Amino acid sequence: MQNSQSFHIYSASAGSGKTFTLVKEFLKILLSNNNPYKFQQILAVTFTNKAAGEMKERIIENLHQFSKKEPNALLQIIASEINLSDDVIFNRSASILNAILQNYAAFNITTIDSFTYKIIRTFAFDLGLPLNANVELDADRLLSEAVDVVISKIGDEQKLTQTLVNFTLEKLSDDKSWDISIDLKSFAQRILNENDAFNLKKLSNFSFNEFNDLRKTLLSEIKAWEKELKNIGLEGLQIIDNLAVDSSDFYRGQLPKHFKNLANNYNAAGFFDQNTLKKNIEEQLFYAKSKSDAIKNAIDSAIPKLVDFYYRSEELYQKITLNKLIVNSIIPLSVLNYIYKALEEIKLENNILLNAEFNQIISDTVKNEPAPFIYERIGEKFKHYFIDEFQDTSVLQWNNLIPLVDNALSGENLKGERGTAMLVG
Repeated sequence: MQNSQSFHIYSASAGSGKTFTLVKEFLKILLSNNNPYKFQQILAVTFTNKAAGEMKERIIENLHQFSKKEPNALLQIIASEINLSDDVIFNRSASILNAILQNYAAFNITTIDSFTYKIIRTFAFDLGLPLNANVELDADRLLSEAVDVVISKIGDEQKLTQTLVNFTLEKLSDDKSWDISIDLKSFAQRILNENDAFNLKKLSNFSFNEFNDLRKTLLSEIKAWEKELKNIGLEGLQIIDNLAVDSSDFYRGQLPKHFKNLANNYNAAGFFDQNTLKKNIEEQLFYAKSKSDAIKNAIDSAIPKLVDFYYRSEELYQKITLNKLIVNSIIPLSVLNYIYKALEEIKLENNILLNAEFNQIISDTVKNEPAPFIYERIGEKFKHYFIDEFQDTSVLQWNNLIPLVDNALSGENLKGERGTAMLVG
């Protein structure tokens, strides 16, 4: 447990009492004062409905037990930590339980998605969103529909058509299915991925020509590097031939095999067997121990050059691999804006909001505001925050919660009470 007076981080493995700690700290806030409606100032965020339900159930069960004057182990811990008598806790529990049951909608233990949706609904007008929009949870279905719309435009838009035709031909040349919709639908998932959204926005203004120019540059580099690899293979084999030794004289014949693969086809099986060849190079295992001193000396004379060739070939292979990964993504990336626009049109026509976009909508609104307006009322309402399974919180979700937590930790009410926050994970 790491903590300050108002900010706590509780790190624990599964099954080690995280929920117990959350319930204990929640009850301590409720029981520490005479206000039975204190629960309305607490927001507990979990990641599943099951976890939220379990936490609510435990709090209600313990308050019920306390109100019936039935002590348990948790009561003794709470009484000790907040320095209250059992009788005071019994009386306060009864009042708090009655207040919660009478105002259950204000018992704010919820999933982070539900809380985000609540913000969206409350401030839809301020965020420029349709007030009566339907929330669509199945984003995959809409993305699939948007991709189909884009593919249907083949023949109507020249650059898009040529790009998608080239993509199809490229897949066929690699002995893959001609159906490009599968790849585009998979790639389109990035539109809703919080971690990708920031970088995708940087590329939103790139034209087809710019993507095409980049692709040509990358392919040109690949071709040049492949030629250099072949030359390295040929030069390495020539050096080995000049030694007048057999391939079997090298340790397991690995170096000759490596350069042979480079000369013939650098993609050949075993080209980069880093678990053995590279390891043996680092351990200076270059020839079989049973060989004569003359053979060993001959191999030793060529090793510095051969090793340099090996490391250069490794560097080139990594560059080629990276370029190919980028090339394979360029065509889907170049049509991503088309897919995004098609998705927006579908949402507009059907008056739909995607649940998966809520965090991004809030982030786009609050990121440039010192005191985000959409949090004004919520920030004043909640003074205590609990975030469960914090390791599953995305950067975007956390950034959206920071203004609320900061408001709670930095402010005081008329009684001098400061808010609190507890992260559990």
